[in-house]
Amino acid sequence: MVEAAIYFPITIAIVMAVLYLGLFKMQESYFFFQVERAASELARETAYPGYENFGDEFPLKGNQLDFAWEEPREEDVHSYYSAYNGKISQIYRWGLKEDIQQRVQAYQEALCKNSAILSLGKTKAAVRINNEFFSKSVEARVWFELPTPGILRFIGVHDTITIYAGAYQPVINTTDFVRNTDLAFDMSNFLLKKLNIKTDKFLEKFNKMTELIF
Repeated sequence: MVEAAIYFPITIAIVMAVLYLGLFKMQESYFFFQVERAASELARETAYPGYENFGDEFPLKGNQLDFAWEEPREEDVHSYYSAYNGKISQIYRWGLKEDIQQRVQAYQEALCKNSAILSLGKTKAAVRINNEFFSKSVEARVWFELPTPGILRFIGVHDTITIYAGAYQPVINTTDFVRNTDLAFDMSNFLLKKLNIKTDKFLEKFNKMTELIF
């Protein structure tokens, strides 16, 4: 009886700690999955205007990594191409779309709503698009504060444990990169011909300048 009174509470504490840490790691893994998914999907929507028309109105609603259909509907294809709006800023991706901030807010709310597996705790999320001059990127972060069971507080664990997960995704559109590079190359050739400058001499002077600078 004395041995049982000593070892039984210790055994229960160990079992509770193992279960708690297992749930902790499961929740942490799911957070990493959700933030990577949010960053990846939002980066595609930013890189390809109109991409959101192929998916659900509410992001992170299901478990699929992309839209589920095999063949797109004709109206979805038309809505995708009409998203360019005939503006040169949309064609060459200058700045951000007018409604992209609404999508950022939608992804942030979806992370808070669809990322927690456990019923206890409080979820916070932050999603933003870094709109730099030469590039864009998406950052998604999520925090989860989980109250610690009393049996673990008894052995010195903090009252709350915070789980954090974050993801970074560059906004890349290969088609845009090739098109803009080709445009810059054609424009350079046009200016060189107009100024009556030979390409080989221009490159020679350019290389000399770079040697002096670097």
